[in-house]
Amino acid sequence: MNKISKQEESQPKTNKGNSDEKIDVTQFKEITLDEIAEVLSLTVTDDEANKKIVFLAMLSAYTDSSQLNVSLNASSSTGKTYLATEISELFPEEDKVERSGASPTSFFYGAGVFDKERQVKIVSLSRKILLFYEQPNPALQEKLRALLSHDKREITHALTNKKGGRNQTDMIILEGFPATVFCSANLRFDEQEATRAILISPESTAAKIKRSLEMLLERWSNTEKFKAWLEAQPERVVLKERIIAIREEYVDEVLISDTDRMAIKKRFLKMVPVLKPRNQRDLMHLLQTIKVIALLNVWYRRQPDGTIVASKSDINQAFELWDAFFESQNLGISPSVLSIYKKYIVPAYIAKFKNASSADKEAITNGEVGLTPQELSAYHLREEETMLNADQLRKQMLPQLEGAGIIDLEKPKIVKDPYDSFSYEHKSEPDRRTRHIFPRLLTDQEKKYIGLGGVGSDDEPEDDLPKSEVQKFLDTIPD
Repeated sequence: MNKISKQEESQPKTNKGNSDEKIDVTQFKEITLDEIAEVLSLTVTDDEANKKIVFLAMLSAYTDSSQLNVSLNASSSTGKTYLATEISELFPEEDKVERSGASPTSFFYGAGVFDKERQVKIVSLSRKILLFYEQPNPALQEKLRALLSHDKREITHALTNKKGGRNQTDMIILEGFPATVFCSANLRFDEQEATRAILISPESTAAKIKRSLEMLLERWSNTEKFKAWLEAQPERVVLKERIIAIREEYVDEVLISDTDRMAIKKRFLKMVPVLKPRNQRDLMHLLQTIKVIALLNVWYRRQPDGTIVASKSDINQAFELWDAFFESQNLGISPSVLSIYKKYIVPAYIAKFKNASSADKEAITNGEVGLTPQELSAYHLREEETMLNADQLRKQMLPQLEGAGIIDLEKPKIVKDPYDSFSYEHKSEPDRRTRHIFPRLLTDQEKKYIGLGGVGSDDEPEDDLPKSEVQKFLDTIPD
């Protein structure tokens, strides 16, 4: 075997078989996801983890079968479509299939080639980026399930079409696997869709909104000037060239070594407290993420025998990225819905306990009374000075949280004790027409605070224990 010099090792290794290479790949240094995020920050403020995973999803189109599916789910005006469209601007137009919406059948009647021998129409989605800027019809999502889960390279659909007053069956084949990005304001979705995609939500913090406003003012005050400035940024120009160069490498597979495979298994099992069937697909998403990160530095991952092998750096970056959204992914809900639970439901529940009478505290501790939707809305109004969308809360958020097993929705169980009339304290009679919210996913310290047990003594929580967001909130409540 010929030895490779250190100088050769430090140079990007090109695909020798591609004689039409036009881009000088030696200009591309090894790059990290953080450096990619810096380039994306030219037009997308904050949302560090989100823009990384959306970028990787689109880049995954340039693999044979490791394409990622990403679903951006959050309330209106949080920047879902903006995030997807801005990142997609880096990718060649001919590689994108963009839809604002599509009926269950119209999607299949797009551009394609009729195969006379097989008497079928073939729609090729191989190495394409499929973008839905609005949630597609649920019936279409059902038809795309086999495609999103990579069941087969060719998926045949028999569709009924009316021609000349008669019904006829059109045979349409979807060929290849696209990278897919969905944007939707609907926070409730079928479990089968939830397991086939990485669920993310744009941030909606005050700091992000302020920076977004500043960018909007700069961008739309003089659109042409901003666009000229943006396209002249050298790091953006190089990244766009890098994307095209990666596409022209025409990579089929990125390998993971046996040693790294065992290490990935141990790290993944450590992340998952209790294994569930959906974790099989979660692991697939993680492996795909590792491979796409390696694809970003394909010239530095190509081995002497021509194979491309992911490095430990690629694996570490993938795990670091997954830490940002794995909790909600494991629960099967969007981060924005989980945020409602952590940021408002649990603090409101604890605040209700804090301000309750002794008898009512006992009822809360015994699980007889929970938090009403009205109390949650009032808490949200006090904290954010905006109303919580009651219809969205009732129809989308609470059912998702209940389905994830982190709340119970039940009518209050308290029965007024006839002897209460002889005491100085009375249990409040709850409204039995409304189902109460009972949080289940509580830390030990939160359980202890409301009398549900937990670790430690009956004293206040120890200072050296890590504090959750809820515990930080408790510190702000006066005794």
